[in-house]
Amino acid sequence: MGRPILTPQEMLAAEQAVFNNGTDGFTLMQRAGEAVAEFVHAHWPNGSIQVLCGPGGNGGDGFVAAAKLAGFWRKVEVYCTHPVSELTGDAAKAAALWEGPVHKLEDALSTQPDLIIDALYGAGLTRPLEGPAAMLALRGGRVISVDVPSGVDGYTARPLGPAFQAEATITFAALRPAHVLLPGSAFSGAIMVVDIGVPVQTKLMENSPLLWHGQLPQPGFGVHKYQRGHLKVVSGGPWNTGAARLTARAGLRAGAGLVTMLSPPEAAGVHAAHLTAIMLAPFQTADDLAAYAARSTAMVIGPAAGLNEATKHNVEAILKSPARVLLDADALTVFADDPAALFKQLRPTDIMTPHDGEFARLFGDLLTTSDNKVEAARAAAAKAGCIVLLKGADTVIAQPDGNAVVNTHATRWLATAGSGDVLAGIIAGFMAQGVDTFMAAAIGAWLHGEAGRRFGAGLIAEDIEHVLPDILGALHGETD
Repeated sequence: MGRPILTPQEMLAAEQAVFNNGTDGFTLMQRAGEAVAEFVHAHWPNGSIQVLCGPGGNGGDGFVAAAKLAGFWRKVEVYCTHPVSELTGDAAKAAALWEGPVHKLEDALSTQPDLIIDALYGAGLTRPLEGPAAMLALRGGRVISVDVPSGVDGYTARPLGPAFQAEATITFAALRPAHVLLPGSAFSGAIMVVDIGVPVQTKLMENSPLLWHGQLPQPGFGVHKYQRGHLKVVSGGPWNTGAARLTARAGLRAGAGLVTMLSPPEAAGVHAAHLTAIMLAPFQTADDLAAYAARSTAMVIGPAAGLNEATKHNVEAILKSPARVLLDADALTVFADDPAALFKQLRPTDIMTPHDGEFARLFGDLLTTSDNKVEAARAAAAKAGCIVLLKGADTVIAQPDGNAVVNTHATRWLATAGSGDVLAGIIAGFMAQGVDTFMAAAIGAWLHGEAGRRFGAGLIAEDIEHVLPDILGALHGETD
């Protein structure tokens, strides 16, 4: 299973359930603080440490960590937003473990430690940092944050003002939205999740092979191409053929047994000059596409399909077939004037893969008015009645029932023309092989990101599919 993601509110509820079963809050605080100390000491074994503590639970974790680090003979100085005499509850108990002086927070501004532990405010912060805390956030330095970087809202993933830029963040039981969604994830650095004995139940997960490795198609030695599924990709006109070819080739690389390019007759010659293993078939009308769709496992329509009424009719015809359908690009934009007409035809096993602009054309200001990107994708999936993959460096995949996955396994080099067309093909290639659409999207998003990571600078869309065999071979355990 991938790493679970909890909102701050869900984390509080999970902790309360633990308390109701007899475990006290201070016990969890000790586990958390000691984990912070052990992580810091293991990864940064040298240098002076400045621990910045707030007045609540996050600060309590900091006091526990400071005491533990002192036991490792580390040079530690503690600074707090409040006098120790004003701390209450578990934070006061934690402060009592620290045997050294507790300095005023503003005094930290005149020091230059090798490492800073930011234990000021946790994921539930809802107001901007002020005074010395804000100044310390702006000062910089090598920062290890506890829970989330102080100044970042753990739920919305947005900085509320000045925020600490962490080299690493240590959190507990599960990830928070701020760790995986932009812009918060850019402040979080590397994320370490520590088990402190809080059971987690959630419908939101981080994407990784742990989530779906068992669902990767495993063709047997006696299998033939017809048993591996037939993907069909709809092409645009003669001046708009490249995007569909990127999609089709990626679907074949992903493992579909057969891939057919469905082309307007006037574009067939262009395709014929470029296609080899991918078959080519003509279509002229929406009825032609409906006939092809009836004999398909999965279909893709949208990449450079054309912004015209014909594309709209083609989409409607395909959605009446038993094939699972992936809609992208033009297949989404042609419904911008009447999204409801599209939504009423979509099925839970279909998927749309919009970028932010395409998303806005169908769902208006939902992305900007939602609490975060996950909630926007969930609301869109529920409204559209299908799976929604909202693209980006923090791609979110959501089902109508609220299950969602966040894919952070990506790279800036994927921001190149045609990259999304390749992603559509990878996903559809797995759909064609019978993989559940939601899992196919998760697999495709991760593979797409891994290909970008492996290739690196200079990547163009055509490179992505060429990297896939090595990645798939490693996942199947077939590397040398």
